[in-house]
Amino acid sequence: MVFKKLLAGLGLGGVEVDTVLSPHPATPGAALTGQVDLRAKSDTDITAIWLLLVADTPFGEAELARQQVASGIRVAGGSAQSVPFTFAVPTHTPFTSLYGQNLPGGGIGVRTEVAVVGGRAKGDWDPARVDAGPAHQQIMDALGTIGCRFVRSELRPGAAAGLPVPVVQAVTFYAPIPEGQQPGPHIPLLTFIFTAAGETLTVLAELAARPGSADRHDLSPTDIARWSAEGGWVGEVDRWIVTALDKLGQSPAAATGAFMQPHTPPQQPYGHSPAPGHRAPGHGSAYGYGGHGHGGYKYGGYHGKPSMAGAVAAGVGGAALGFLGGMVIGDMIGDAFAPDVMEAAADPGAAAADYAGFDDGGFDGGFEDF
Repeated sequence: MVFKKLLAGLGLGGVEVDTVLSPHPATPGAALTGQVDLRAKSDTDITAIWLLLVADTPFGEAELARQQVASGIRVAGGSAQSVPFTFAVPTHTPFTSLYGQNLPGGGIGVRTEVAVVGGRAKGDWDPARVDAGPAHQQIMDALGTIGCRFVRSELRPGAAAGLPVPVVQAVTFYAPIPEGQQPGPHIPLLTFIFTAAGETLTVLAELAARPGSADRHDLSPTDIARWSAEGGWVGEVDRWIVTALDKLGQSPAAATGAFMQPHTPPQQPYGHSPAPGHRAPGHGSAYGYGGHGHGGYKYGGYHGKPSMAGAVAAGVGGAALGFLGGMVIGDMIGDAFAPDVMEAAADPGAAAADYAGFDDGGFDGGFEDF
């Protein structure tokens, strides 16, 4: 209804515009398809129709791409006209679906912009499903095989990660639980930040509590093809994890990109509360750095046997559900990551914030007409 009022204000009160996206999901670097339906009550001249691919993020709406799908259209009164389109999805577009499940933490959608001589009007936000691409899928499969457990996904400004794109996707997960150790707040959180430039996929791997000290991995099409053909993804992703975890033994000032920087409390993700086992700024760190120990955590790399979290998940679906265990089987092992009972009694506010980290901030699927 709002879009129709905007159209009327531009002298387009005699036409209704309805963008319908195909139910088939896109992938980064592929295409979204659909059609723009026009229904005219009186003769209408449309200068141009644009589609805007946008990301709905905690820091506002970010435009990822725009494409003109029609120009110079005259729709006769009482008639209807459809404009089919194929919209190229940039390779740096975050994926919003993994293993058929919508990920929380932001969404991707399309806005329709109609232009006439008097100006332009933008329409409603139509959510679009963007599935993980083949390389993304392989990385997530590797995390599940190694025994990592999903905590959250979120969209962040590209500039915050030092990347020249509007938005990047950050996936945070628990590090593997070594054999013989129990789940608990001493298990570190890692974050993989995804983006792409052309055919090159970039993954930044960092300790979630130490943003800005990420290791950068640029994956060329040759790298992706080789690891896919040789089954080398698990070993490569495990190497990223081990390298990031090596920073647990460094003081913040010794970490890459943090030279002579003062110690600051761990930053919280955009639009999210702290994850289970982690305190908000002012409550201290859940595991120590800089000579204070890491709560006994030590991971020596993957040796063909998944950690406890992965083993539990393997009983209900293998590597795929292994990584999404935080969403699928969180109730089974969530208690082990929960705040201590005595700590909760002493500081109820901090304990409540811990549990808030698993809130699903995702969007509902489906398409809305104008």
